[in-house]
Amino acid sequence: MMTPDDYLVFCQKEVRKSFERTKTGQPDDKLKYRAEGLLYAARLLVLASAEDVKSMLEVEHQSVFGESIAARQERKAALTELKETDPDAYFDIPAVERKPK
Repeated sequence: MMTPDDYLVFCQKEVRKSFERTKTGQPDDKLKYRAEGLLYAARLLVLASAEDVKSMLEVEHQSVFGESIAARQERKAALTELKETDPDAYFDIPAVERKPK
């Protein structure tokens, strides 16, 4: 039988798997949506607060990507904007530096 703590650990592992797939360039929407559903259920069952879920996502994101969710979103947005406004400058950046970390 799964305890509430076991369930939250399972949720954490599913989130990590989703992030790891994204990092390797093979995002899995099915896995992502499953993890989101598990976290939603944890909130509905009052096993975790919204803040607990947010914190867990942040910890796992930092662990997998080496940066916060906000920092990664800002970096990706800046690269997208640069690509749209100055493609030459964008492609002057080595691909390994543009690639998500």
